[in-house]
This record gives sequence, C-alpha cells and structure tokens, in this order.
Amino acid sequence: MGAKIRVLPDEVVGKIAAGEVIERPASVVKELVENSLDAGSRVVTVEIEEGGKRRITVMDDGEGMMRADALLALERHATSKVYDEGDLNAIRTLGFRGEALPSIAAVSRLSLITRTHDELSGTNVLVEGGQVKGVEEIGTPPGTRVEVEDLFYNVPARRKFLRGVQSELAHIIEVITRMALIHSSVGFVLKHNKRVLFNLPPTKEELSRIRSILGKEIASRLVKAQGSNGFGDIRGWATVPTYCRGSSKGIYIYVNGRYIRDKLISHAVSEAYRRFIPAKMYPVVILFLSVPFSELDVNCHPAKMEVRFRRGEEIHRLVSDSLKGALSHPQETRSYEISEIREEMASYSVPSSLAPAAEMIPSPLWRMVGQLKGTYLVVEGDEGVMIVDQHAAHERILYERMKRSLQGGGVSQQPFLIPQPIEVKREEKELLIGNRAALATIGLELEEFGDKTVTVQSIPSFLQGEELQPLLEALSEELAERGEGDTLEHCLDRICVFLACRGAIKANRRLQEEEVRSLLRDWEAIAQPTTCPHGRPLVVKWSWREFEKWFRRG
Repeated sequence: MGAKIRVLPDEVVGKIAAGEVIERPASVVKELVENSLDAGSRVVTVEIEEGGKRRITVMDDGEGMMRADALLALERHATSKVYDEGDLNAIRTLGFRGEALPSIAAVSRLSLITRTHDELSGTNVLVEGGQVKGVEEIGTPPGTRVEVEDLFYNVPARRKFLRGVQSELAHIIEVITRMALIHSSVGFVLKHNKRVLFNLPPTKEELSRIRSILGKEIASRLVKAQGSNGFGDIRGWATVPTYCRGSSKGIYIYVNGRYIRDKLISHAVSEAYRRFIPAKMYPVVILFLSVPFSELDVNCHPAKMEVRFRRGEEIHRLVSDSLKGALSHPQETRSYEISEIREEMASYSVPSSLAPAAEMIPSPLWRMVGQLKGTYLVVEGDEGVMIVDQHAAHERILYERMKRSLQGGGVSQQPFLIPQPIEVKREEKELLIGNRAALATIGLELEEFGDKTVTVQSIPSFLQGEELQPLLEALSEELAERGEGDTLEHCLDRICVFLACRGAIKANRRLQEEEVRSLLRDWEAIAQPTTCPHGRPLVVKWSWREFEKWFRRG
C-alpha cells in the first residue's frame, strides 16, 4: 500500500493560498494599493472595469523595481519588508507576508510593469494562472503598474459567488476610502468604466481630506478626540451625539497606520456613545492609534486586518475615555450645527373619509380586547383569542400591497414639490443610482446630483415622514448584498421586504381602536397570513375550546 500523504503541486498551493488572501476584486485593490503606499508613492491611480471582475489596474509613482526584483516579487513569500524573525516584532509597512502578488497572479491574468527612477527602461512581466508567460524590456515612467484581468477565471466556483457589479464596486470604493482617510498626503484617483469616482489631491489638512470623502455634513459635526495613557496614544475625529447612522460602516479604526477591524475597539466606541445615542445607531468615528510595536501582533491573518493587543484592557480604556472626553465637551473641541432629530413614529393610517365615523369601517372578524407592551394586540372573535404582533402584521400588509402594485403597474407615490438632496457616501451613491430603475418601480425615484449626493424625487406613500438619509443608508446596505445571478424580480422582492419593514408601525406604539380595526381588516383582506415577509410569526391563536379545557369547563 502506497503513501497517502503527498506534497501538493505549486499550482494547487497557489490557488489555496489565493483563497485566503483574495476574496473579491476589492481584495486585489487593497493589496496592490498597500504595495504602492509602501513604495513611497505620491499619487495612486486605480482603474477598474465591471466592478473589477473584468479588469483592475493600479498605477503609482513609487520607487519601482528592477528586473530581478520584479520576477522575485511573484514568488511566494518573497518580500523586501521583512528579513528575519526580529522584523516581525516591529512591522512598519502595510505588507510584509510576501503573499499578495503571487496570490493575485495565481487566479488571474496579470501584467506587472515597473521601473526604478535610476533606470532608463522598465520591465514587463506577463503571468497567467501563476505561470510566467513572458518577460520583456519596456518603456514606462518610473513607478509600478499592475494590471489584473479575468479575476478567478481558473476558479469558477469562486467567480460564481462574486456579487453584482455595483456591489463589488461599493467594496472597492470602501477600500479606497479607508486608505485615503489615513494617507491624506497621498493623492488617490479611482475610475470605474472610465468614469472618475475619486480625484483626491494630496493635502496636509486631515479634515479637508475627510470632508472630501465623507462630505460636508459629516465633517461639520466632527469633534476632535485625543488621549494617551502610557500604553498608547490616540487622536482622531468623532461625530457629536446629535448625529448618528443606522450602520457601523462609518467607524474607521487605524493602528500604527493600518486599517483594522477589532471587536475590542468597536466595543470601546459603543461604550463611549452608549448614553449619547439610541440603541442600534452608530456614530461616524475616525481614530488613529499609535501602539508600541512590541505591544502588538499584526501577523494574525493573511488579510492583515486583525491585530492582537498585549494590553487589550488598557487600549479599550484609552479609546473609551478619549471619546467620552470629546463628547462631554464638544463645544470646546469644535463648533457644530445641531441637526434636527425627529422621533420615528409611523402610525397605521385610517382613510380620512372614514376617520370621523369609525363605525362606518367594516368590522373585522376579530375585535380588539387590549394591547400588551404597546406591541402585541389582543383580539377575540367567534373562533377564539389571538395575539398579533402589530409591526409584523403591518409589515406583511405593506409587502403584499407593493407586490400587488408591481403586478398592476405601480405603487402609490408621494412626490416632492422640491426634490430633496441627500448627501451619502460614494459607495452608497453608486449602489443607489446603479439600481434606480428598480427602485423607481416601487415608488422611490432618485437622481444623481454630484459625486456624493442624490436627490429624492418621490417616495412610496407609506414612507411619508420617514427620515430620508438613514433610509437611503440602510437601503444601500441591502442593495450591496445583490448577487451576480439575482434577477430583477428577486431584487425587487428584497427591496419590497426592506421598505415594508421601514414603513410598518413600530413596537412600543399605542394604537387607537380605529387603527387596530383598520389593521385587522387589511390583514383579513390578504387572507390572514401567519408570518411577516422575513418569516417571523405574526400571530398566535387559541380556540375557545382550548380555553375551556384550560379552565375545565366542558
């Protein structure tokens, strides 16, 4: 019997390693831009086609590479940033593992064009599926240009699970946003299908770069945060308590110049804001932490976005205390405009022509007995007793109405006499505008208005009074999940579910008897479904016979 264990071929090893480092087009952009920044580039240009699935090109004016280094850079674990074990304890560069370039080359068709500032000509290396297909001398400006085509062409299972063009584009925009926020002295240009999305010149003004990326509204509500406790230093910006979002995507954390995702620091941010903003709402925070290299391990994951702190409790305290100090005295750190806060209170509408005479509303089969915790309706009928989740029931009613209206040719709309301009993040704008035809079919009409602004022309009538900015932020998150194979019908169905949830009456809302009767009548009209669009139960029933058994009455 022969040996079962064998050494894998280089081609297989390359694809396995690429699966850890390269998840999607945005991963390619991240790794290549990090290389450009490590090379001392002053301007980095990223050009993509079809969300990066067809082509990704990253160009820089950094130090470039000689021919021998260009070839060696495509070998696994070849790097200029780490020379011995001791260097792992003091990593100062964004890249250090020597995995990114060979991993990208293993699952794409790649061209590496590079030239140092001392050379008269450069080198062009052509790679396909990890195999070098050609090397030639070429005329090129100093710096490096990497062109990646047909990502995952030889890994069809991975390519199949890529999202749609707009979703992949949104991830790439987020990568550039993270890089540009901390490297304000570097210029960034991002183009998609030859259209310029970013054109950020180098600047020494950190707040100016933040304003260019996140917009004037957010920048006007930032206060400065800073602190030190002997285990690290922190500085950065955080929004005042009167401004918050429905997503945590506005939280940017950097440690020693590296963007990270860390539960410890995220918890510290939440703890600092706990008494200032409502639950499930999030601030916009941009924090730069400096921690001694000996107190930090960045060699945790191939993606290099996770770190381990030797003194986690002290770092948590530093972040939390610094933010609390900034939020307690915001006027001392920066002036800001107080945004208007409106409590979200959707109600169940009763037709105005019937409202003065509630008895004219046809009585439902069920009658209201009471309401529990402002959320659950207790009703009785000839068949027994029922408890109804008012939000889930209204949500299902709105969902069915939208689906019926789509089949019948349209949804009732509330147009704005003056279109409402809403400032959003670039990736949110691309998702919304890229899907505006689908959104228009369910009553939400949007137009592009600048690089970070959309105008809302009309909304579905049942969303009247809804805060538009958090609505669009949450909707863009929903659209980001649209897969490549999603049909328009499936996408519209998900949007209907989302909008129905946003427009439905909320928990902890006391309803008048007329509102309850109208709700029950509409629920009966759609054949009394027992679940909301998300699949949660909306009703629990007991027959009178069950009641009689409980009390031994017959």
